[in-house]
Amino acid sequence: MITTPALPQVPELPDAFPQVLGTQVIGPAYKFTKEDPIVEGALVVQGLGSRILKVQVPPGPQLNQLIAMPFTHYLLWFRSNADWSKGFTPEMRRREYNATYAFTKDLLTRRDTTGKTFFIGHWEGDWYLLPDRNTKADVDPAAAAAMVEWLNVRQEAVDDARAEVPYTRCRVYTYAEVNRVRDAMVEGKKRMANLVVPKLNVDFVSYAAYDCQLLPAAEVTKTLDWLNAQLPPKANLPAKRVFIGECGLSWMACGGDGKVHEEKNREIFTKFLSWRPPLVLYWQVYNNEVVDGKQVGFWLVDNKNKKTPLYETMKELFVQQEDAAKEMRRRTNRLPTFEQMAEFSDNWLAQKGK
Repeated sequence: MITTPALPQVPELPDAFPQVLGTQVIGPAYKFTKEDPIVEGALVVQGLGSRILKVQVPPGPQLNQLIAMPFTHYLLWFRSNADWSKGFTPEMRRREYNATYAFTKDLLTRRDTTGKTFFIGHWEGDWYLLPDRNTKADVDPAAAAAMVEWLNVRQEAVDDARAEVPYTRCRVYTYAEVNRVRDAMVEGKKRMANLVVPKLNVDFVSYAAYDCQLLPAAEVTKTLDWLNAQLPPKANLPAKRVFIGECGLSWMACGGDGKVHEEKNREIFTKFLSWRPPLVLYWQVYNNEVVDGKQVGFWLVDNKNKKTPLYETMKELFVQQEDAAKEMRRRTNRLPTFEQMAEFSDNWLAQKGK
């Protein structure tokens, strides 16, 4: 088992329970204000009632704005690229370590990050390993080995930064993201899940789970169990270290019908929540994909600035979560764990469909 020292306690934000279900702002195809598009999207997520935000790390001023917002959990695409895929040279290793160490130490020592949790990760790793997206091919073992080096040096940098800041004000974790799990699990293909993940020292694995989200619930559970088992054990972390970094059906895939879009995505959420993962993130608040001039519709707010039925469902859920958390604190003098909030959210969403 990999040994990771327990991190010191940090101050909690008032009533900052883990919401589990959230969304993200990545490469939006439109905006409606003079704000930076990522900042605008984050403000929409805040208005939704979410405490979770996933973004690609923006330039300093925008990042400062995001950190100042009342989010408790941030998922950050940091230096997310495949520069390492042709070989991870000593110079690349040095640069990656230094950049990750400096970024982590900054987060750990800032006053405005107190009580917050950050996950440093990247975009769908299997597509880095299969740049032509040929899912019939196996991953190149040399590229997989380079990816292992890349991700482990990032973890090393985070570990070193955490060790050097004994007065930790916040939590910083790493994650690696997979997206072609079923290829490996069912077909035995060489993928990130079976070639890279077992050799990693990362804290968590994110799953862009489009390849399993429409399967029966029992098969989804089996897939998540299998993926979680690929991770080397690591102390002082949850037993389930896989979270859903991306999921969801687009507006176009649902025939442009808001009711269908809400129902199908709600069903997807409950499948994942029933496994009790730390996070389930819907892709996304503003659509990022445009095909032949048409919005594909991975959105909660459309390109006409109209909120979808799914937006309203998530907003209502967050209100119900707040009420449930307050009631638990009144009865037990503590806030719900992520498992308890996942269970509550799963049950609430399932009941909404009846």
